[in-house]
Order: sequence, then C-alpha cells, then structure tokens
Amino acid sequence: MRNGGPRAGWDTYVIGLGVFLLHLWHVPAVAAGAIFKKSNLAFDFDINRFAALWGESPFPVHENEGYYATRHPLAILVRLIARPLVATGLDLHVVACAIAALCAALSAVLAFHIALALGLKRGIAWIMTALWVFSTASLVMGVLPETYGLALVAMNAQFLLTTRWLKGNELRMVTRIAVAVASFGITITNVVLSGLAELACRLTKQDIRKALTGTIAFSAIVAVTGVILAAITLHVWPVDHTEGTSNAVKQVYWDATSADRTTQRQSPGAVAWTFGAIGFVAPPAARYPTGVPDNPYLWDFRGHDYSILGWGAVLGWLALLLLGLYAAARDTQLRPLWIVSILWVAGNIALHSYWQFRDTIFLYSPHPHPAFFVLALAGALWAQKRSGGAMLYGCAAALVTLCMALNNLPAWLALATLG
Repeated sequence: MRNGGPRAGWDTYVIGLGVFLLHLWHVPAVAAGAIFKKSNLAFDFDINRFAALWGESPFPVHENEGYYATRHPLAILVRLIARPLVATGLDLHVVACAIAALCAALSAVLAFHIALALGLKRGIAWIMTALWVFSTASLVMGVLPETYGLALVAMNAQFLLTTRWLKGNELRMVTRIAVAVASFGITITNVVLSGLAELACRLTKQDIRKALTGTIAFSAIVAVTGVILAAITLHVWPVDHTEGTSNAVKQVYWDATSADRTTQRQSPGAVAWTFGAIGFVAPPAARYPTGVPDNPYLWDFRGHDYSILGWGAVLGWLALLLLGLYAAARDTQLRPLWIVSILWVAGNIALHSYWQFRDTIFLYSPHPHPAFFVLALAGALWAQKRSGGAMLYGCAAALVTLCMALNNLPAWLALATLG
C-alpha cells in the first residue's frame, strides 16, 4: 500500500501504452485531414503553428509571434524531440500528432495515479481512468498538437503531487518547483494552480504567516526560474515582433488586454456548461461563423444538441460530479485538495467569461478539466467507504463511461473529416 491506496505496477504500463496506441492508430488520418490544411479550422486550435514550431526546418519565425512565445514560453522545447524525428523522414504532422498521443498517455497514467493516491480501489481507479481517457477534452487533445495536451500532463502532475503531500508524502521542494515551472512554461497562467496548491498544503501544517511566507518564496523561485528559461528560449529560437526579452512583458500585457469584445460573447453559464459538461461529453461538431473574411467559420462543440445517448452520458457524468461535490463538502481530511480544485474551476470560468476569441470556449476546457476529474474522484472515495458502495458506484461509473465513450468516439473519429 502507498498513501492509503494500492501501489501502481503493471497497470501504469498497460494504461500508458494502451492510450498511446489508441491515439496513434488515428493519427495518420487526422494528420492527412483538412484540419491541417487551414489554420483555426476547428475549435480555434493553432495546430499548424505548433506542428511547424516543433518540427519544421528552417525554423518558422513568422509562426513564433511574440504573443504566442510569451504565452507559452517553454512549449517550444518539444522541438528537441519532434525535430529529430522529422529529420529522419517522418511526416511533420504525424510526428506532431504523435506528441499529442504521448501527452494523452502520460495524462491518463497520472489520472490513474491520482485515483490510487486518494485511496481508491484498483477496480474503481481503472474505471475512473477510462472516464478520463474517453472524455471529450482528453480524446480531442490526444490527436491534435497544441499546448493543451502538455497542460493536461503538467496539471495532472500538480494534482498528484498535491494529493500525495496531503496524504503525508511531501515531495521535495525541487520537485514542486519543477512541476510549477513546467506549468508556467506551457501556459503562464497555469502557474496559479501550483501557487494555490502550495499554499493549501502548507496551511495544513503551518500558521497563516509562515504558510504565506513559504508560498511567496516558492512562487518567487518559480517565477525567476521560469523567466530565465523563457529568456533562453526567446534567444535560442527567434521570435517575431519581440525585440529581445525586454519586450516580453509588453507582449504579456497586450495578451491580457486583447480579448475579443464581440457582441456574441458566451455568458458565464455557457462557459461553465462548456467546461463542466461539453469538456466531458461532446455534442456534434458544427460550423460557427467567425466574422473573419478569409476564415468565415470554424468547427466547434457548443450548446445542448445531444442525442439520447449523449444526454444519458451528460446526466450520468453530472450526477457523478454532483456526488463528488457533496462528498468533497463533507470531507475534512482532504479539504485543501477539494478547495484548490473548486477555486481552479471557478477561476477558469471567470477568466474565460472575459477572455474569448471568435466566441469559442471549448479550446480552453482542458485547463479546468483535471480539477473536474479530481472532484468526481471525491464521490468515488466517499462511495467506497459505504457498505456495498464500491460495487454500486463502480457499476454506475462504468455505465457512464461506456455512454461517454460511445458518444465521444464518433466525434474523435470525425476530426479527420472536418473541412
């Protein structure tokens, strides 16, 4: 046993390899599809940009604009893996999509370890990991190269680290800093999750003043380390419209104040629905206008247009999530974890009620995705402590996962046909 749960062993390799091969099977079709022939064709993802940055030669400076380079300063490091593979003759888009598949495998393994670290029985941990794998955001990011797949890995690592700390296994400061720097480097705003977790965990053993002081010191180290690494990348790989690192702060400021102010902005309720429901169960993809002459529409997941099967998956998933929220409210032992998760969900809903481009929200759903999953795990943990609860919950979660998979896999397969 470890941290109150069973030790992971062969499961890790089966889950990782299985998820990787699942997505790798679909990679050639997606890589050859129309989705790579026009920028922002689906969900406003910049998959062409990241495929080029990771594997194209000579380095495409025009794709590495200042506001992208400063928003995702360390994501370019994937080039150290992707470029050598492309140089062997492998197709650029296939390699980029394979990186996405690898991220999906890693995030699934981490989701499994979070479940075990919480103390879930192995059978329920498997079922909940399957739910993670077949959820909308996890499936879509398993074949589309973007920063969001990398973010799922970093944030799941953060939640695993936090869970283990609260269970009595405090990881070394250098490990916590490394995870925080990775989150910062992939998408700079995600470092807030690391700061929240650090403070919440410290408060379980320290008074407020000492916890705040320690968290501030931690955050300062992370910020300095992240900025130094970012500065190095900005010099190693040229950045368009950023004359050296001195203008990087200006780019971040411009980024923070340039959200699209269209009249069709989605409401906070719609944002919450997208993150909490569509992020796990996909409605059919449909075309939506963008107002951009050379790119008049994009494919997106929006609204409530589900089939009977889809509604079954949605209602079942929301029931698991509500049970998790109820269980989290009653659990005092792991309360800091639940508070961090709720704050992260609420913060993302607030942020993206303001920050929207082309009225699309789904592209941001991977950011709160791990927090929703962790909250659902609270319900699983609560159920297995009741007589017969593990069996009942396992059956219910397995049925929801099956409905989710049957609903979402067609949307995942259709990524190769969107045009």
